[in-house]
Amino acid sequence: MSDDSYPFQYVDENGVADGLLVDFWRQWARLNQQDVVFRPVNWQQSLDNVEQSLADIHIGMAKTPARLKLFDFAEPISKVNGYLYINKALTSINTLEKLIPYKIGVVKGAAHIDALLEKQPKLTFAYYANRQQLLDAVINNDVFVFAGLEGYLRESNISQKVIMSFPVNRRIAISEFAFYPAVKKGKASLLRTVMQGFSLVTPVERNNIERDWLGIQRSQNEVVVAMQTGVEPYADIGPNGLPHGLLVDIWKLWSDKTGLPIRFIAGDMQQGIVNVQRGIADVQLGYPESESMKSGLNRAHLIYQVSSRLFSYKTSFKTVEELKGKVFAVAPTSPYLTELIEALPDSDFYYVANVQQMIEAAESGRVDGFIAAAAWTQHYLLLKDRWEDFYQFKPIHFKTDLYVLNRNNDLDFSDRISKGFTAINSSELAAIERKWILNPADRIYSSTKKLVQLNSKQRAMIKSMGEIKVGFVNNWAPMEYKSDNGDYAGINSEVFKIISQELGLKLNYVEFSNWQTLLDALLRGDIDMSGSIVPTAQRQEKLVFSNSYWPAPWGLVSSLDSVSIFSLTELKGLRLAVVEGYHIVTDLMQEYPTLELVLVPNSHAGLNAVDEGLADVFIDKVMNLSAGLKEGQFSELKMSMLVDFSEQRSHIGINKRQQLLLPFINTVIDNIDRAQQQKIHQKWVSQTIEFGREDFENRLRLSIIVFSALAVLVIVALLANRRLRREVALRIAAENKMALFAKHDSLTKLPNRSMIEERLEQAILTHSREMSQFAVIFVDLDGFKAINDEYGHHVGDDYLIAISQALNNAVRRADTVGRLGGDEFIVILHKVDSISAANDVAELLLQRLSSPFVIDQLSLSVSASMGIALYPADGDSVDTLLKTADRHMYRAKNAGGKSSRNSQQQ
Repeated sequence: MSDDSYPFQYVDENGVADGLLVDFWRQWARLNQQDVVFRPVNWQQSLDNVEQSLADIHIGMAKTPARLKLFDFAEPISKVNGYLYINKALTSINTLEKLIPYKIGVVKGAAHIDALLEKQPKLTFAYYANRQQLLDAVINNDVFVFAGLEGYLRESNISQKVIMSFPVNRRIAISEFAFYPAVKKGKASLLRTVMQGFSLVTPVERNNIERDWLGIQRSQNEVVVAMQTGVEPYADIGPNGLPHGLLVDIWKLWSDKTGLPIRFIAGDMQQGIVNVQRGIADVQLGYPESESMKSGLNRAHLIYQVSSRLFSYKTSFKTVEELKGKVFAVAPTSPYLTELIEALPDSDFYYVANVQQMIEAAESGRVDGFIAAAAWTQHYLLLKDRWEDFYQFKPIHFKTDLYVLNRNNDLDFSDRISKGFTAINSSELAAIERKWILNPADRIYSSTKKLVQLNSKQRAMIKSMGEIKVGFVNNWAPMEYKSDNGDYAGINSEVFKIISQELGLKLNYVEFSNWQTLLDALLRGDIDMSGSIVPTAQRQEKLVFSNSYWPAPWGLVSSLDSVSIFSLTELKGLRLAVVEGYHIVTDLMQEYPTLELVLVPNSHAGLNAVDEGLADVFIDKVMNLSAGLKEGQFSELKMSMLVDFSEQRSHIGINKRQQLLLPFINTVIDNIDRAQQQKIHQKWVSQTIEFGREDFENRLRLSIIVFSALAVLVIVALLANRRLRREVALRIAAENKMALFAKHDSLTKLPNRSMIEERLEQAILTHSREMSQFAVIFVDLDGFKAINDEYGHHVGDDYLIAISQALNNAVRRADTVGRLGGDEFIVILHKVDSISAANDVAELLLQRLSSPFVIDQLSLSVSASMGIALYPADGDSVDTLLKTADRHMYRAKNAGGKSSRNSQQQ
């Protein structure tokens, strides 16, 4: 065996053979009642010892062409992935071809060499006698690429240095390697003995050994959570001997949301980290990971934020000034220690290990107070009946982020962890918090949904940016305007209010009288951001743009007696009024050079231009035009939808000086749900987006009364009646088109979540009356994130469109295919006879999705995981059916993906 191929075969600090393969052989020895003696040497020597009959058998090696000539192999006893680890300085390296100029560090005789040369014969290598020499070369920057097996760095005393320079997400997969016990050619009888012995090792025993060393259990059916004890109310062992606490309850809720069972392993905080590193546990419950407390594990999710406060004994401090010259106890590992010292530069600090020692120091007079986790301290003092003797000083307040941690080489699992937590809503978390955190001031959740959860570093960064200037036009209702009270109002004001509340941004609203002046100020950097800015190539030199947040279709206003216009192609030879500074001005000049443009400063001026005959038509956003016409001043004007720009949407433009805000703003925008959008719509739009239908109908009735009294003009009245009804019909059609936009996904044109839920409600009503069944298939793509990361979002978007078309083509016209968001789709199959019929459709969908799709001359393919719920067997409500299908989808994903699961499959 090798003496340094951690974690498979190596010698520990006590000189004892250890590792995954060693444990397999120890189990073999116990079951076969035969002694096994391990002879650890360097890797090449371990091969030579078997070839030269200095050892009977090799503990486990991969097959290579050269080794097949020297050894006979048993069946594999374990498998592992091999990777090329690439230095972060080589930012553009992502293929083997790009590695040709670099020497790849390898241990002499390793199976990686043949596997790599088979894939790319031009690769060259730097050979090292053993793993330690290779890692020394890695740390000294003698090599920038090296080969290693999964788990290669785990528990090495230098793993932190290596991981920081060779990020796990930059590695390139080489191949899956199987470990085969091997004997010298001609020892067939020994080989048979070995294989017979390993046949006695059960799958459960194999899984247990692999879990101990790799955290991988083939057919894994639970998530093991390492938890610290003695930190109630966050986590502890209750009087009944079971884990309890706020973090425990959040994890239990996570289990309910994902359908994955969990099991807790109790210990102290450091032991929990070790258990995750060694694979005994999958995740750490919640750890105060920070710059001063680095575990080396991956931050999978920010699960909670702990409030720490200053406590004093029998003396209440009133001002910060009173703290000068005082001595305060604090834990030396506190993540907020630097902030504390900066906040109290004239105070001294006494370092102790825990809250109990802090309280004792305060009561004995050795310190004047202490800083500790508020809820933990309160809980301890209440248990000891000493709460009334201590006071809190509210101005000294710090928040510590607690992260769920998992291993760095399991980033897919990290994504699944995070998705499970994001499925928990704020009101559910608030209920758990009220149960465990007594002081409302220490709680971080409310029953109102929080869209963004920021860690302390992000909060500090946003705070350091100071006041942000937001520009708005004072006469552009309902998107934005200055109210009668002098306040910033309109749709954009609501969006910026949400952004300010979620991010803690201090916004200063700057008023402009026209659009061009605002845009110039934004480009110069006189203001930091503004809403309703359309991305153009010229603007992108100075600005960055948020994700879209509101539909912004364009419309045309013309006189009542003119022919209605719905397309720019119908404007030839007409005078077109448009607000100066709009991006559409440049497009119009380039695409329609025969147009005579009349530039106006704002929407009201544009309507005036048409009303007074200075322009034939005026183009602007539908909502702004509708609001202007609603005022009643322009009774001789009408509006029509401009089809050419019916699908445009609003974006926030941000000056590049403040572009660090962009990802946070995008997160807020992406999480504004349909209920919030509807609330904004009802407040600002519903009273103005009727396209003047009521005005036209009233005018129609008035016309009929007047013209009926004038018999001479009956024919004229009839013609007017017909024309006005046609206008109403056109506006109703335009409204219907906008309603269609609200119910469909903007990228794939499939029904969105709102429409899916409506279709499910209809299906439940229909099938309940007919006493028939229907199926819901939850589809989640496997590996789609890799396509986005490698080829960019434009390729990812085109791929999603291709996927949506493939799903649609695979089902009946009566069935529904919809997109929930991201890479998640829903398929509703009406009137299915049985679950097997739904399974057949799922298999067909899997086949269609696994076929390559050609996107931008790239042949791309991913698999999918699917969960099936059957009405009424799996539920009789929309929520239950979706949750059941989602749970079964995760079962399929945990089983390796590219499959489907339902309630009848165990």
